[in-house]
Amino acid sequence: MRNFLILCFCFSSLSYSILSEATTLKTHSIIDANQFVNEEVNCWYDNKRYSEGALIQVHSFTLLCGAKTPQHSNSQLIWLKIDKQGNAIYPTDPKTITVN
Repeated sequence: MRNFLILCFCFSSLSYSILSEATTLKTHSIIDANQFVNEEVNCWYDNKRYSEGALIQVHSFTLLCGAKTPQHSNSQLIWLKIDKQGNAIYPTDPKTITVN
């Protein structure tokens, strides 16, 4: 009797798996390569994201979202001050190391 129950169980499992139409969902994600590469390359101000070249007015001066190191094509973006002639003022590296 036990063998008969095991045989019935195996037969019903096999027939269920054969007769069931298991549909598998195949999902394909579509990613814009430029967005993927430049995901972290943007400037933030007041909880808003700005792309390279964006200008904002803060109090009495204008800020430009620009490359930290313009000689590199994938440089980190930072806010740069704009002088009266419209040129970006890049930060200068300190020439000496100070220890407090």
